[in-house]
Amino acid sequence: MNRGRAARVLLLAATLALSGCSADGGGDGVATYVDAAIAEMRDGIHADTDEFRDAVARAEPELKAKATIAATYHGLSELAAVAGGVHSRLMTPADVSSIAEQNAPGASFPVPTVSTRDGISVLTLPGFQGEEPEAVERYASSGREAMRAAAASTDCGWIVDLRANGGGNAWPMLAVAAPLLDDGDVVGLKRGEVVQWAHVDDGGVVSTPGGDDTASAGGFAIDAPVALLTSGVTASAAEIVAIAFAGQADAVRVGKPTAGLTTGNEARELRDGARLILTTTYDVDRTGRVYDGPLVPDVEVAPGPDTEAARAAVRERCS
Repeated sequence: MNRGRAARVLLLAATLALSGCSADGGGDGVATYVDAAIAEMRDGIHADTDEFRDAVARAEPELKAKATIAATYHGLSELAAVAGGVHSRLMTPADVSSIAEQNAPGASFPVPTVSTRDGISVLTLPGFQGEEPEAVERYASSGREAMRAAAASTDCGWIVDLRANGGGNAWPMLAVAAPLLDDGDVVGLKRGEVVQWAHVDDGGVVSTPGGDDTASAGGFAIDAPVALLTSGVTASAAEIVAIAFAGQADAVRVGKPTAGLTTGNEARELRDGARLILTTTYDVDRTGRVYDGPLVPDVEVAPGPDTEAARAAVRERCS
């Protein structure tokens, strides 16, 4: 949910260029590739455990004996999940290329939208995995412009709909939601005793663990009740956004428990273009609470009635 620029959270790559033997051959080429991948995994949140050490001891000889690097992908992905938990995996070069194409600057991808009825506006935040500055700017500016346009007719409160958001790049999503957030450190990534914070001021994101280029302009802040709509699909970066509202007055979560990927990932690029998506941090909210599992809604409601329940929760708070 990547940091270097600092290595970036949630599928934003902090590229670590690895030199070495050809990516195509077997023998030493495969062995050095496996060594490099396992070395990266040692930063995972569960890497310093007997379970991971035992898993490496079992899998390493077999992986190094594979005829090609591609033949190691499945086993390395399984090892990554031991090192970092269920949020970790290996993305093949084909997977990486596919996501890049889907979220390229010129591609057609969902952007945030706002609809308003009876003084309540619904901000729908779709998932977004783009990395290119142009694509990031299109996603973030679309959402903020839609919010500005709706602000004048929103005299009660807001609903942030995260139900279909499966994650990706958290920081453009946070930039869109920032006008609804109180100033201060709103959500952090905790590694050991160190927390890197996302800081909001006057509706803008001043800084995030993702680096300087993840900041957004301020000068547009909204003081109103907020309901966060979540589902079992709400995951990773979307959970980061929901956690940013935890502890904020007049903010409530409505819907179903989230997917439970409340940890931060770094994307480590291997020499053939594959990416190791490795969980290295835990999410933490403004109160200091550390997360590692689903976000339980304050008001649990099944899909369908959840929208009206969120509207009712906002109305109750704005009156």
